[in-house]
Amino acid sequence: MQIQNKPDDYSRKSQKLAILSACFGSVPAVMIQDSAVIILFAGMLGAGSMLALVTTALFGVINCFFLLPAAYIAARVGYQRLLVRSSLTGSALLILLAFTPLLGTLAKYGLIIILIGFGTLMTLYVAAWFPMLDEFLPKEDRSRFFGMMRFSWQSCSVAFFFVCGLVMGKNPDLWVLQTIIIITAAALIGRAYYISKIEVSEADRKPLNFRYGLGLALSNKPLVGFSVYLAFLYLASQGTIPLTYVYLKNTLHTPDNIVVIVSSLALGGTIIGFLCAGRMISRIGVKKILLGVHLGFALINFLLFGFGGPGTAALVVMTVLLICYGFFVAASSVAVSSEMMALANPDNKALAMAFCGTMYAAGLGGARFLSSVIIGSGVLSPRWNIGAVEYTMFHTLYLGYGLMILFVCVLLVIVPAIFPKGNYHYVPA
Repeated sequence: MQIQNKPDDYSRKSQKLAILSACFGSVPAVMIQDSAVIILFAGMLGAGSMLALVTTALFGVINCFFLLPAAYIAARVGYQRLLVRSSLTGSALLILLAFTPLLGTLAKYGLIIILIGFGTLMTLYVAAWFPMLDEFLPKEDRSRFFGMMRFSWQSCSVAFFFVCGLVMGKNPDLWVLQTIIIITAAALIGRAYYISKIEVSEADRKPLNFRYGLGLALSNKPLVGFSVYLAFLYLASQGTIPLTYVYLKNTLHTPDNIVVIVSSLALGGTIIGFLCAGRMISRIGVKKILLGVHLGFALINFLLFGFGGPGTAALVVMTVLLICYGFFVAASSVAVSSEMMALANPDNKALAMAFCGTMYAAGLGGARFLSSVIIGSGVLSPRWNIGAVEYTMFHTLYLGYGLMILFVCVLLVIVPAIFPKGNYHYVPA
């Protein structure tokens, strides 16, 4: 489909429907990846700190290994059709998730199995989502659309989980968390409905040759370089927020409702980031955004290393730092999405973006999985001192993340937006 041949009102209507679908679909995704709800639920089922962190890493790990095959499946099945089916099936799995306590001592293993199945469905969703957007999203609208879409769905998520934190109390019963999970399952039905209302025609979609398409993506050196950079950036930066939730819960013994409220406030930082990111990119460009993101990620990890500790004042400082961290996560997300679509060859859109998404997921899932393995292995000293100041293994990880982010700065030389060189397909907004 050629976007240029479609009237502006078609594009605007499709974008509104896409944003509405994202608002409904974001609630379960955020619940599993970025809120404290599943961490608390896993704890009630008998999972320790390691397994609780693994639940937040599953999506990234599954995306890493399955996104490329999922792109092939999406191209064969049809983007819109697969989006609707994966959403409805995901809703059914979340309902099953709510009833895993019925498994007794096997409940925590049932939790992991269902989350793996749900993550697989969401990988199919991601593989189909960006190529379908290309059906109606002109390049000049990319930054504005991604900023507004993510601002909208983050606002819905923050409002939902903030209310959850207020009503659930300090020590919620199991049925309260089960009710939250069932509500998020219903939200996926709303996402399927609005996606089905988008008018797209895939009759002129070319058959996808997986081997040829993958080879074409790998031969796109700027795309490969940018993808490698993404993997290392997110490996170094994306473990911080879920790690902090586990630290608050298991080390500082912060009440459950306060942990959920802190997570919702951190998501509030991403709302501000998504609201501002499109305009910031238009004014100062992707280059300066990425440089600012690097410095922000590193500085906040160093500050968490220095200020994270017991007491109300420390909790307030950590919450403010997480809000700022959410802002930088949002800004980087919009910049990355715009750059990814700019580098993907239009004749190989699905696999090119899937390859980039695979590397992104490798960093995201790898960061959280690595954190869980380090905590569970006992390789770090639980507590250590510098003079009279006591630190924990969580502080060690904050320090390590900050140093890794600074090291990743050397990879900025392979990012086209920062050091453009050579002749290649590149259509920036």
